[in-house]
Amino acid sequence: MPPARWVLAAVAACALAGGCSSSDSTTPLPPGPAPPQQASLDWVERYPADGPALVFRAARFAVTRTGWSAEVGLENRTKTTWALIESPTTGFGVMLFTSDQVAEVESRTREDDLPGLREARSFDPRLPASLPPGASWQGTISAPGKLAAGLHVRIVFGRLDAVGDAPEGMPAQFSWITDNSYALRGG
Repeated sequence: MPPARWVLAAVAACALAGGCSSSDSTTPLPPGPAPPQQASLDWVERYPADGPALVFRAARFAVTRTGWSAEVGLENRTKTTWALIESPTTGFGVMLFTSDQVAEVESRTREDDLPGLREARSFDPRLPASLPPGASWQGTISAPGKLAAGLHVRIVFGRLDAVGDAPEGMPAQFSWITDNSYALRGG
């Protein structure tokens, strides 16, 4: 069974539409908005773990007075071109989880209960329409809006669509939610 941390197109579509959540939530409310803060992340994640892969990077994350930003990168080490879907949204941004455990991401993916995507509104430099074999993109993604203190930020890359056949062992459409997370400090 493939790792649950990648999200198939149906689940990604749900998250892109504003989040999937059950009506029976027992999660306590966070303590309030996170104050400005920044962190060096130095995250490097590959999918799949062995062989030709897509490599996801997150170098820095910041909460500002007006929103958030992340320095990220994506490298294509496969022989497939990957389209970075822009309709209705790119699917790049952040999701907030209650813990730093990958098991929470996997469980919420299986249950179609992912938190809403806080979609990036700005890309500097601009996100390419596709990433051919051997190509990479790195830049800063950002958006306005408060993030709740005490929650864990994960960077979301995608939706990515294989142009032609997907590499063996990879889905043709998916989004990547980072294994790593950053705990938002309170004020």
